[in-house]
Amino acid sequence: MKKLMMTLAVSLAATALVAVESVNIVGYQTISIPQGYKMATSTFVPVGSDGTTLRLGDIVPNANFDYFAGDNVQFFNPTGSGSVTNTASYMDGYGWFEFETPANMLDDMEIPAGTGIFVYTAGTDVDFLVAGEVALGQLILGVPAGYTVVGNSSPVAITLGDIVPNANFDYFAGDNVQFFNPTGSGSVTTTASYMDGYGWFEFETPANMLTDVVLNSGDAFFVYTASSSVEFTFPALVVE
Repeated sequence: MKKLMMTLAVSLAATALVAVESVNIVGYQTISIPQGYKMATSTFVPVGSDGTTLRLGDIVPNANFDYFAGDNVQFFNPTGSGSVTNTASYMDGYGWFEFETPANMLDDMEIPAGTGIFVYTAGTDVDFLVAGEVALGQLILGVPAGYTVVGNSSPVAITLGDIVPNANFDYFAGDNVQFFNPTGSGSVTTTASYMDGYGWFEFETPANMLTDVVLNSGDAFFVYTASSSVEFTFPALVVE
């Protein structure tokens, strides 16, 4: 089983860092959001949970995330259709909500760990403060046929090569992942395919190998799969 070493230098507010098998490691982290568009995910699970879901209310934007400017996050349909099921705005002291009459409060919305959200911000210097418990175990994420946002839901950087699809993720069927421009422009900079025994690559001549592409904490990407039986395995973390 593949594991990644985790140093607790990312603002983890842990009190007991030994015998991690018997304690919960809790903490917080700030994720920077560029002006424009970004796919992102939370990096902590709710304290005391089974580690399989994230909670929207554990993501707290700073004051530059402005409801009145149209800043929001969107959730894609879990069926893979690519449609948006919820658009969530945020107001300090009120929380996450969907604009309806009355407003639909979304703080308790659950997001499968390893999946992400689509973020739009009109302003600059937006940060998300995320807090909770570190999920140490290996994560196997099932994704539907169609379109999904998948991301690094851990508080440490990983590489694309650390994420391993099962055999149903089929290059010949057009399955791929896409990365948005980190400037927030919304354009796609890289399209990555995968072949077992070869790894992640961008189709060029010669192929551009992408195994070492870094996914920082909270980074996410867009996935397309033709199959309904695709799984991504994320590595377990161990404390150094």
